[in-house]
This record gives sequence, structure tokens and C-alpha cells, in this order.
Amino acid sequence: MNRLVKYLSVILKWRRLIFWNTLILTAIALVVSLTLPRSYRATAQILPPGDENDVFGLTSLLGGSGGGLSKLKAGLTGSTTSSDLMLGILGSRTVMQHVAEQCSIAEYYGMQKPSPEKMVLQLKGMTKLAAADNGIIRISAEAKTRALAARIANAYVAELDSFLRYSNISRGHNMRIFIEKRLGQLEASLAAAGESLKVFQQANRVASVDDETKAAIDAYAKMKSELSVQEAEYEAARSGASDDNPYVDQLRRETQASRDELRKLEQGGGGGFGVGFGVSFENLPGVAAQFARRYQDFKIQEEAYATLYEQYEYAMVLEARDAPTLTVLDYAQPPERHSSPRRTVIVGAMLVFSLMAGVFFAFVAEYFTYIRVARPEEYEGWRDIAGEFTKLVRGRHFTVSRKR
Repeated sequence: MNRLVKYLSVILKWRRLIFWNTLILTAIALVVSLTLPRSYRATAQILPPGDENDVFGLTSLLGGSGGGLSKLKAGLTGSTTSSDLMLGILGSRTVMQHVAEQCSIAEYYGMQKPSPEKMVLQLKGMTKLAAADNGIIRISAEAKTRALAARIANAYVAELDSFLRYSNISRGHNMRIFIEKRLGQLEASLAAAGESLKVFQQANRVASVDDETKAAIDAYAKMKSELSVQEAEYEAARSGASDDNPYVDQLRRETQASRDELRKLEQGGGGGFGVGFGVSFENLPGVAAQFARRYQDFKIQEEAYATLYEQYEYAMVLEARDAPTLTVLDYAQPPERHSSPRRTVIVGAMLVFSLMAGVFFAFVAEYFTYIRVARPEEYEGWRDIAGEFTKLVRGRHFTVSRKR
């Protein structure tokens, strides 16, 4: 007999079992899906600022892409994109706790003795944060009511915007305060150096030094001011990251190397000081050497002050800025249809499963019916296996019952 005919004959023989098994299990799945509580999903979409616009305004603060402190942003954030930073902020405990409190998560879900940790854990299971390939961030919230789902998603947007605004202002404020202190110190040093140079000129009737020495001093002052900027950059990086940060460690090593190089020049390790570092102060007349030293101190303070004041202006601009930091493409709206339970999927999956289970049982039953007559020894072997399995199950059940 053809195999297909055999298979069809088995299915027809056991058709009632297959039918009722499929009908009963599918009906149970339908009833269960109708009794499951509904939940609704709302989604908001935001467009973060491009990486070139700088999420926290650090590029503007640090003097643009080529400014003296512009590497600080790269050191603190590495290759992280704006979208990655946004997702990190949205998933932070602080933001999620604020959202949970604003949306009364504990009250909606009847949490007994709610704590911040419990509320954050509940909210985490209700939300999904993801970034598309084009950088657009999707904030999806699933809740038991339409309004709550939309409210949670929009609360995330509001908290993110508030956080970024505060970050822009506070970072600019902190950087301004930091540079302001350094400028105060440099201003006093510059005034003292200028007064010392002026008094020395008037007392000794010295107008200037020769062009070679002046050029050397100007070059040395430039290097010294660059070291001051490096030191400021290192201190600013330390205020925003730990000493273990690779960028902070790199800055520390670079700053120390610059200090060592200048120390060698000052001690004559570079062959003296002057144009090409070939003329030493010791080779100058006494009055000229003293004037050159005072002129050098003045130029160093002047260069450092000018460089830091430029950064100070950027910090003031950032502190005063209150521009939107992100663009909301879509605010979350209360959804029209529930997102779960997906009754069609549940009933359809149970229909397929119960039908396949019924057919499988029919073929297994038909096989044992066949071997009971055709191969009784094999049938008895299967019966022994079934008996041992039954004893094992009953024995385990009895042991568990006694322990209880």
C-alpha cells in the first residue's frame, strides 16, 4: 500500500481524537487569551544632536575642533555616538527613578512598600529603549492603560531634555569657575611681572634686549604658555573623569613630558637658552640678563593669560546657552489597540500545536497497536520501559510527599 494512503488512513481512523483534541485545546487557549489582562504600548521618537554638534556642548566650550582643550571631549567620551550617550542617560537609575515617581508606577501597580529599586525594576520591564541605524531613538513603554503608556514614554523625553539642558549649563558653569580661578592667579602674576619689568626699565634705563634674545624669549614663553594650557586641560579632564581614565592618564604623561623638556632647557640641558637654544642668559651682561629674565616672566604670563581667557569666553557662552538639545520627532500618543495579549497569535499557535500533537499521538498509538500483534516481544519491551518509568515517577512523588 502506498505510504501516503497509509498515513491518510491512520489520520482518518483517529480523526475524532484529532478533532476533539484540537477543538478543546484551541478553545482553552481562546478562553485564556480573553482572560489575560490587556496592555498598551506607546512610542516616542527623538533625534539626538549630531556628533558634530556635541551632545553636551563641549566642542563649543573647548574652543572648537582645533581649540587648545578640544581633545577633552574625545578623551571623556571616546568613540561613543550621541545616540549611545542618550540611551545611556535614558537607562540610568536617576532618570528612571524620576520617571517612575512622576508616573506613579507604585500606585498603578499596587506595589507593597514601594522602594526606588522596586519602582525602577518595574519600569525597566515596561520600557524598551533602542536606537535605529540612522540614530533615531525609540522610547517604547507598555502599561495596563493607554494613557499611562503614553505618559511614561513622554516622561522619558522630558527627563532627557531636562538632563541635557542642565548638563550644558552646569558644565559651562563648572568650566567657567575653574578657568576663572586660574585667570585670577595669572592676572595677579601678570600684573606683578609687568610692574617688575617697568620698574627695572626705569631704574636701569633699559629699553629692550637684542632681537635674538627677544625671539628666543618669545618662543620660550609660547612653550611655557602651552604647558599652562596642558595643565589646565589635565585638571579639567580630572574633574570629569577618574585618574584611571586612559585619556586622563595620557594627558598626565604628556604634561609631565612637557615639564621635563622645559626643565632641561631651563637648566641648560638643551645647550643653553636663546635662538635655537644656543644663547644662554649667563652669556649676557648682568643688566641685560636681569632684564631678559623679567621680560621672559612677563611674556609667559601674558601668553598663558591670553590663551586661557579665550577658553573662558567659550565657557561663558556655553553657560548662558539654553537652546534645545534634542528634537522630538514624535511624542507618544495613547494607542488605539492593545499590544498584548495577541489573541490571534495565541489561538493560532495552539491550533497548530494541538493539531500536530493529535496527529503525532495517532501515529504513536497506531504503531503500538501494530507491534502488539506483529512483534509482541518488542511490545513487551516497551511495556517494561513504561512500567519502570511509572514506578520512578510514583516513587519520586512518594518521596516528595513524605518530605513535606
